[in-house]
Amino acid sequence: MPTVFEVRHLNRDVEGAAARSFAYRFLAEAFAFPEPEGWAWLQRSDTVRAFRAAIGSAWPTVSGLHELANMAIGALASTGLETARDDHLRAFGYTVRGACPPHEIEYGDNRADALFRPHRLANLAALYRAFGMELDELVRERQDHLAIECEFASILAARSAHALETGYEDGIAACENAWALFLREHIGRWVQAFASKLDTAKPATWLLASARLLAAVVRSDCASLGIVPGAVDVGLVSYDVAGDDFCTETCGLPGMPAAGAPPD
Repeated sequence: MPTVFEVRHLNRDVEGAAARSFAYRFLAEAFAFPEPEGWAWLQRSDTVRAFRAAIGSAWPTVSGLHELANMAIGALASTGLETARDDHLRAFGYTVRGACPPHEIEYGDNRADALFRPHRLANLAALYRAFGMELDELVRERQDHLAIECEFASILAARSAHALETGYEDGIAACENAWALFLREHIGRWVQAFASKLDTAKPATWLLASARLLAAVVRSDCASLGIVPGAVDVGLVSYDVAGDDFCTETCGLPGMPAAGAPPD
């Protein structure tokens, strides 16, 4: 992990950090399974205005980001809740495994140690706890789901904004170090590959537009810290189905049986 003196700042002012927090919160809701309250929030006029403003404040010099944001906003606004649910299931299915899974540890090296997945999940959980994020017991998703990682990015940016506002130097340094770790080892490592695979799968327009926007945002944040993001061709981990019972009881959509199998 870089020292206080080596770190390059991602959040340089309170306004930019708060804007980054709101933008990642919006993206977290866009990738979560569509629920009535959250979907309505995404489509509210005040949410849309705040999101556009956040994109401009957090990434003012990134070319093409406003266009990508407007495409995502328009596609989300024109999609009803039930259609969005069908679109989400069509793209990601009922389980964590598919052609373009929205879970970090599905992307990686097949030659990696067998402890690769639980070790990475444990690292994520520890990082979340360090910044006050605990998953509710009712959340039937792993820590590495894209929506949850975006939610953590939002919380981390909010922490950065608070540290900047209060002039808490140790807090500023801790947040920036955490950003570097999170981008290098987690969300920055796999989101480009996720967006590429989703593009190939030809999903609903709102999902594709949201993924393209997120990929651009993550690339920009990585560049700000001198981090090379993961490649678009990162492969999916293959499994020995007979011997793998990882996440058979804890993951899947609410109301689904264990392992996320469709109801009879």
